Amino acid sequence: MRVKENLIGAAIAFVLICGAGAIGANYVLKAMGDGDKTEASDTATDSTVKGQPLQVPKVDFAADSAEGKAIAKIKEYHAAFDLKVTGGGLDNFKAEMDTAWDEFLATEVFDTKNYEEIGKTLTGVQGLQIDMNNLTALANIAREKHDPEALRFMHRILHDLDLYAFPNKDTVQRDYWGVTNTVPSDDNENREEMDKFLAANKPKA
Repeated sequence: MRVKENLIGAAIAFVLICGAGAIGANYVLKAMGDGDKTEASDTATDSTVKGQPLQVPKVDFAADSAEGKAIAKIKEYHAAFDLKVTGGGLDNFKAEMDTAWDEFLATEVFDTKNYEEIGKTLTGVQGLQIDMNNLTALANIAREKHDPEALRFMHRILHDLDLYAFPNKDTVQRDYWGVTNTVPSDDNENREEMDKFLAANKPKA
């Protein structure tokens, strides 16, 4: 009788463990599937663009070349923004949140000389210089005004450049925003939103 009870107990424990494992696996898979589409408590205007890229660069640079290292910087900066502004992280950068701003602004992603250098290195990539100019303008707006919208648009530019202009074998393409000149979209809604923001915050002469 005791052996039978032990067998029943073991069977129940096995079922419970398997059930918990399945729940945990589903949670992990959901988190992976969520990607980095959510920058904040988004409104309807923050959905990804429905269009498709009109063109993508045809490049094949060695990883240790100057061009390859410049592309690696773009990917590094995209990862930095993913950590800070996705998954609702943009809510941590309201104008009055000086500590969060000061810490992020002290990183190299806001050093505009880096975007100037990337533009010079990848001068043969059509449209990239304009994207570097826009990143520079947005970085300056972020620094001067602590406007979280500047962070949102910087993230979107870097995201599209990383995943769509310069994908590699490990890239999982998702959440195409359509805000760059390097990988322009046939749907300009998100790009027009960014252009309006840049125009509204253009430094006065």
